[in-house]
Parts: sequence; structure tokens; C-alpha cells
Amino acid sequence: MSGFFWLASYPKSGNTWLRLALQSVQRGGEPPDFSERTGFAPIVSARRNFEDSLGVESSDLTDEEILLLRPRFYEIQAAQAAAPLLRKVHDAWILTPAGEPLFPPAVTLGTVYLVRDPRDMVASLANHNGTSLDEAVASLGNPATILSHTDSRLAEQLAQRLLSWSGHVSSWLDSPVAPLVLRYEDMLAKPQAGLRRVVDFLGWQAEDAVLDRAIAATRFEALRAAEDQHGFSERTYRSHRFFRRGQSGGWQHELNAAQVARIEADHGAVMRRLGYL
Repeated sequence: MSGFFWLASYPKSGNTWLRLALQSVQRGGEPPDFSERTGFAPIVSARRNFEDSLGVESSDLTDEEILLLRPRFYEIQAAQAAAPLLRKVHDAWILTPAGEPLFPPAVTLGTVYLVRDPRDMVASLANHNGTSLDEAVASLGNPATILSHTDSRLAEQLAQRLLSWSGHVSSWLDSPVAPLVLRYEDMLAKPQAGLRRVVDFLGWQAEDAVLDRAIAATRFEALRAAEDQHGFSERTYRSHRFFRRGQSGGWQHELNAAQVARIEADHGAVMRRLGYL
């Protein structure tokens, strides 16, 4: 049996950027190809993969039944894998209705948890979802927030319970398998050091020159240019572009005082834990 490295984050915290950089490292520093859908480190909640592995129609199942089956899904994948598996995760670390971890520790090799200042993240989230800033701020504080929840049950991804932003962060930081925590802001300031931490954590062998090429290939301006030329498969129909600004501290110009105050009131304890306050 192999196992999983989870690349976990609340949405719009830099998970896609990290995966593109890691894919580039695997390819010797080559730039990502946006003309085709990347299959690297796919999202763990992909509906088709769930159905194919378990031989079920997820549309016939209740949300509770899907949650009960998801740990079996990961155990089957791990048993069939010849090498460690990387998966993107937006779910919070939660227990299923049966009281077992959604992500079984027995098939968990490690977790990289990417986190971003929620004051910066909220504007990116609003753009991605096509909502107002106030709506995005409210969703961060809502412990019942669910990603890809749909009554039609035809979405490409299974429903993912996010909890509030604070709940999401705390769930992973306090999970049984302690994660490698990577702040988006640190990745921006010192990309080589940040990428090196992840590469070493995954047990990969990569020279500094390869990391430098991967960082250059996935710098924000390069990703924006590639999206302008080819589009990007993860952009939703609600947003104008996926790669919006890619910066730190923009919240000081994008949010009003009431929005900042609400985020800090809702999440101050976890923000202090991560050095954001």
C-alpha cells in the first residue's frame, strides 16, 4: 500500500500556484501548459474518480452516505498505487457520520497546509465565486459553508465541508498528522525557500537550479499571460480570470473598515496564531 500527501487549503489560498510549481519541478523547470487540462495532483473530491473507484452512482447516494464512503475511496486508491499520491484538498479535516476521519491517518503520508491572510483571500474568493465582498466575508465566518454543494448532484466535485475559515485552519493544524504549514505570504517573499521546504517534505530530489526554473516558470506574470493566451481550466464562469493579483497586503485598498473589522473579530485568534495580527 502507498498513501497520500494532501495539499490542503481553504479555497483561494495559493493551492493552485503551489501545484503548478511542483508540477514544474517534476518536469525539470518546464512551464505549465494551459492548453490542456492538468492532471497533476487532482482534487480529492472529484466525483468521477469517486464513482469509478467504488463502482457507484453518487447521484443515488445521500450526502451522509457519500461521506461514509469517502475514506474507503482513499483506502482503495492507496492500495492500488505504486507510489505516493498527491491530492489537492479543500475539505476541512472532519469526521464522517461514523466518527472516523474523512482522511484516514493510515493512508496519510503527510500534509502540506497552505494558508493565506483571510483579509487578502476574501477579495480573491469574491472574484472567483462572483459574489460581493460582504458575502465573501460572511461565508468565511459561517461554520456551515460547503463548497460545490448542489441539489442537482451533477457537479464535477463532491460537496466539501469547509467550516468557517478559522474552523478549517484549526481542523488541519490540530489534526492527528501534524502538517507542514506554508504561508502564502512567505512563499511570495522567499519562493525558493518555500518550495524547497515542500519538495524536501515530499521526499523529492531536486537541485536548486530546477527550483529556480520552476519559480520563474510559475511567477504570477507568467501564469496570467498563459491564462490570457489559453484560458485556465479551473476558472469558474462567474469570474473574469483565475489569476487575479497574486499579491500580499492588497486588502488595505480593497476592503472597507467594517469588512476588515468583521474578519478580525471572527478570526482574530487564528490570525494571531499564524502571525497575521
